[in-house]
Amino acid sequence: MGGEEGIEEVLDVCQHLNFERLREMNKSGVRTSAEKETEKTLEKIKNMWDRGECCDITIRAETGESYQAHRLVLAAGGDYFRALLCGGLRESREDVVWLRGVPGWVIESILHFFYTGRLWLDWGRIWELTAALLQFQLEGALSLCTDFLRERMDEGSCADKVSAEESFRAVPLVLLSRLLQKDSLRVESEMEVFRAVVTWVEDQPEDRLPSLPDLLRHVRTPLLSRSELQEALRCPLLYRSPGARAAVEALKSLAKGSYRGPECGPRTPNQVLALVGGDTVDDDFMKRVPSRTVWSAQRFHSGPGLIRTIEWKCVTNIPEPARFRHCVCLLNNKLYLLGGRKYYGSLDVLKSALRFDVLKKKWEELPDMLRQRDYFSAVCLGGRIYVLGGSWDYSQCLNEVESYSPEENSWRLDHPLETAVCGHAAAVLEGQIYISGGCDSHHHCLPTMCGYDPVGVASPGPP
Repeated sequence: MGGEEGIEEVLDVCQHLNFERLREMNKSGVRTSAEKETEKTLEKIKNMWDRGECCDITIRAETGESYQAHRLVLAAGGDYFRALLCGGLRESREDVVWLRGVPGWVIESILHFFYTGRLWLDWGRIWELTAALLQFQLEGALSLCTDFLRERMDEGSCADKVSAEESFRAVPLVLLSRLLQKDSLRVESEMEVFRAVVTWVEDQPEDRLPSLPDLLRHVRTPLLSRSELQEALRCPLLYRSPGARAAVEALKSLAKGSYRGPECGPRTPNQVLALVGGDTVDDDFMKRVPSRTVWSAQRFHSGPGLIRTIEWKCVTNIPEPARFRHCVCLLNNKLYLLGGRKYYGSLDVLKSALRFDVLKKKWEELPDMLRQRDYFSAVCLGGRIYVLGGSWDYSQCLNEVESYSPEENSWRLDHPLETAVCGHAAAVLEGQIYISGGCDSHHHCLPTMCGYDPVGVASPGPP
């Protein structure tokens, strides 16, 4: 059926079935298509979003901005949001979902893309937006970014890197201060940040020297190596600014190992996911074997939903013996490896401790812990490493707590836990140690959480 003959037959059927409205529409000659109807529907959904109609979820940015949207549109927009909102996670039952670490303008750009298929792109935002699109696995939007870069990157635009020093000297103070505070600032070493501050001030010393103390507060000096600390202390500019005296004293205390100031973490791009030791299955899948290998995650490959395939690289090997059921923690850019087991016998529990300098890639033996332990937990607080509980054979749990001071290079016994526990978790929140779960000596699982004060006693209750 087609053409005029087809239309006549449709009109006859409409008249026979008393579908007068449909008959009039066919007589009027109105024509449409699936593509046009789809465009109309999408335009109506976009208009509803603009007016805030029928929105059933709010996306909140790290900086506090809120954006209304439709769950269905978000879930259809990408695998990440579909897994977040439809995969049984906590967010699937909440009306407000926080996207931590994502600025408001990025969320607004992603939502605009979902509803219109378009992105706002310019050189000022392309890199940060591209990183976010990679995180959220939005391949369609990411292709727009790569097209933008491919079309606009040439010898002229790439010359920005060559002339970076000249353009950097012209950066306004407010922008420089904001950049130095960012976790996402990409530097090989924090010393690059210190040198950048010095370079910027020295370009116009009379006008910029008063700003030096405030800028130095954004340099994460506890991350500097010993040689970098010495280089910073030799900088003449520090001694020309009376306000920089506090920074000089902090550098001196760090160089002497007597620093008691606030701790700080590495900038986000320099954070590394590492696997240290453990036990693995042999090549014949016949038995488990303790491992000495330290692996680091080199690259994350996208998979369906929130799944990632990780590309690993061998960094180094643990000095003998291999170990598992140990604890690992990071303090002042040094990796600490504590206790654990060297094999599966009752006498194979270790109390030895090692430290790995991640910059020099060298291991150092430390004094033994006061007690052998495995299945324990370790946290860093106030410049010390605390090891809590654990077991020293298959039947005895420990309530003992001891801590290590890098400055004194020694262990001390601290207040014990109220309950002997092993296989538990521990974390630090707002200067307080919290312990949760685990098992007691009778192999009963514990549903409790308590706070632990190194100079006081454990107190029950969550934070």
